[in-house]
Amino acid sequence: MDNLHDMMNEVVASFVHTIKSKVDTQVEVVSACRALEADVICKSSGLILKSPLKNFELTFVSSPVQLWGVNRGNTCLVSRLTSRHGHEERRKGKMDALGTIAALERLERLIFKLSGWQTSYTASMQEWEQWTDEGLARALSPERSEKRIASPSLIETLLKSGVHPQTALCEARENIGPGTDTTSATLAHILYALAKNPPYQATLRDELKILAFPTDITSLESIPKLRACIYEGIRWTGAAAAMLPRIVPEEGAWLDGKYLPGGTTITSSPIWYLHDQHVFPNPYYYNPYRWLNPDGTALNIGERPLQEKYYIPFSKGPYVCIGAHFSYYELYLSISQLLKHFKLSSSSNGPSIMDNRRPNTATKDCHFTPVRLPKRKEWVAAVPTECLNVRFSNISKRED
Repeated sequence: MDNLHDMMNEVVASFVHTIKSKVDTQVEVVSACRALEADVICKSSGLILKSPLKNFELTFVSSPVQLWGVNRGNTCLVSRLTSRHGHEERRKGKMDALGTIAALERLERLIFKLSGWQTSYTASMQEWEQWTDEGLARALSPERSEKRIASPSLIETLLKSGVHPQTALCEARENIGPGTDTTSATLAHILYALAKNPPYQATLRDELKILAFPTDITSLESIPKLRACIYEGIRWTGAAAAMLPRIVPEEGAWLDGKYLPGGTTITSSPIWYLHDQHVFPNPYYYNPYRWLNPDGTALNIGERPLQEKYYIPFSKGPYVCIGAHFSYYELYLSISQLLKHFKLSSSSNGPSIMDNRRPNTATKDCHFTPVRLPKRKEWVAAVPTECLNVRFSNISKRED
């Protein structure tokens, strides 16, 4: 993680700078955070946007954050960048009918040869492959390999360990999708919830200010309100909706009083645990005080054992997500730096705020008004179906 410290700080600083150009306007944070995450993942994977993609209709940007900034939060352009991340099997997926039937693919190639026309999906895929190939070429270049790199990318790390170049490239490509969708959605939801709770923001900002808005993960994790903010955001968002299959050992196993034969495939989703109403009452409401004492101090380890047991957003055991620490650091750093520069507010108080007229909806803490989970669709990742708008305002000198 230390090797990625400078890169992460550079990208987050660029994101903050871009947000400054949108001060006192409504920012749709899902697309904004997706641009930030695309920037982080592209650079950490070794797939830096050295030259912009033609299909994004821009000729002067060098990163997804800049792309999002100049397009005033255009969700389509940013999502197109991160949705073209698979290798050949993505052609067999859900995106475009012409990519699912070999005969139509051949027909499209013939039409392109005769007329120069091709679908936007195919054009984007070709440019995606060209762009990622350029990333591999940079990693293999003599000048890059000879000098010591302060923040080595995923491609460079794999190459150094002896992995075949094409395998390293495939791993870097595959890293784009899962590395982008989940963390960006979580950050967007946290910002959305904080925007509806200015008092909590203010106290959190004060705690960060005492430590001079640190950028190292150890200091950031030591701030109880920030840690609770992150943990609850990850739990509440439940961005990774995919199933996590496991195979029962050959000797079989007993589960909840039932015998499962060896070789049986069993599966579950992290959301089932994170949104369990017996462990997390009113699970669809964001409330960081699940992880705090009423006075805002941190809970002691083991004080709520069932809650700790069910908190498995990155799975657990030998198959735990290898990017968990990476994701945590980005969330801690991003929220800290955004609160350093901005006050967050929301103009909508509609159904997302707890309805006090309905009993047992959520437990209202005197320090925080719980926020309901926005509407969404769940596939491999959870995707909001409503805009999450946040207004960023500059911190006044008196508040600084």
